[in-house]
Amino acid sequence: MFGFMLFLHLAGLVIWLGSLFAIMIMLIMLNKQLGSLESNTLAQRIIRTFSRFAHPSAVFVLISGILMIIQMGMGSGKPLWLEVMEKGGGTIILLGLIFTGILGSKVKKRLSIPGEAHHVKLSGYMFAISTVIVLTLSVVLVVSLKI
Repeated sequence: MFGFMLFLHLAGLVIWLGSLFAIMIMLIMLNKQLGSLESNTLAQRIIRTFSRFAHPSAVFVLISGILMIIQMGMGSGKPLWLEVMEKGGGTIILLGLIFTGILGSKVKKRLSIPGEAHHVKLSGYMFAISTVIVLTLSVVLVVSLKI
């Protein structure tokens, strides 16, 4: 059972980070063309499509991580890397889901307004995505090195 949970955890992590990275790269490439109906529609579709992969896979990472920690049954004598994975990773996932979800919805709404399409700033959304990616990779580094 632990092996299957580890698989779900790693698969969810790969899909989650890959989706966030894909949103970021595609929107960076599309940013200069925003303002036309086609570009704005494409940007909305990119956010919607990849968010459909990113958010559920982040939930898989969270749930499988919780189940693996419960199965380990280490109690209060956990090593630092496990504490970082448990508390830091869980916090990053929850805050990442909240911020990318809210900011993504706001960006999609602004992209759908014809008059404001030229003034849509993606910087806040892009900053949130890049922060989640960097923080998640830092947790992965600490866990991988078992510091």
